[in-house]
Amino acid sequence: MKCKVHPRYKAIRPPATICIPCWKIFLNKRKEEIGQLDDNIVGRPIRCNKQHLEVKPNKDYAEVLFIGDIHLGSPQCDIQRFLKMIEYANEHKIYVFLMGDLIEMATKTSIGAGVYEQEIIGHSQYEQMVEWLKPLAQKGLLLGILRGNHEFRCYELTGVDISKAMARELSIPYLGDACWNTFSVGKEKYSVYSLHGRTGARFDGTALLALERLAVSFAADLVAMGHAHKSISSSVVYQKTVNGMVREFKKHLLITGSYLKYDGGYAQVVGLPISKLGSPKVKFFVNRHDIHISW
Repeated sequence: MKCKVHPRYKAIRPPATICIPCWKIFLNKRKEEIGQLDDNIVGRPIRCNKQHLEVKPNKDYAEVLFIGDIHLGSPQCDIQRFLKMIEYANEHKIYVFLMGDLIEMATKTSIGAGVYEQEIIGHSQYEQMVEWLKPLAQKGLLLGILRGNHEFRCYELTGVDISKAMARELSIPYLGDACWNTFSVGKEKYSVYSLHGRTGARFDGTALLALERLAVSFAADLVAMGHAHKSISSSVVYQKTVNGMVREFKKHLLITGSYLKYDGGYAQVVGLPISKLGSPKVKFFVNRHDIHISW
């Protein structure tokens, strides 16, 4: 039997009627669909970040802190608040998911005068952030890193992806601008769609509306987005049929906060409302399929 695409090649099984070159294409396509394509070969992030979360003794849940929009290097960066958060995660062995914009990375082409105002240069921002995150990485507490639009500034100008470099240095998954995640907690499996985001929403209501519109496309237990510098969580209930029965499911929506102080910053200059600083803690329960978000 000959391959239908390459008649000069003999077909192999499975599937029948394709040759070895076609079979390799078929395998790579299948791996891409299930998120197993080798990043080292194709040079791009994984599609699905699969993590097993350990549950502490006497607890019925695993905890994850969604930390992002730190903007290290900005004069408004609340460094002490951020350091207390990662020290808390390190001391209590709480998982951390990095949402992007970890550093300011102002350039001559970026909006505003940040290139003149940032307190340390971009490379020093990178080195300091890696140093602070290493203890968490060494304990296996960093679940992955998204690339923010501030890190993208470096890639846009130079072709150097500093988020990917940070992921390699810390030996953690690089998730690109957006990524699916599967968190296994005991026998429960939670689907999480994560992205840094690019919304220009100015107020809490419009930021949440932007996330709700986005979340329509993703059947996830949790949709988490950064960038908006808001501390907001909500949920929507939807129905679907399972084995001929109508069941209700809850989809949690989360905008993951920031560490930029208001006074003297961009938000004050353009008249945006003051937002609460910090990061949300998300509990994924082991004995029931449930999520709880607190700040």
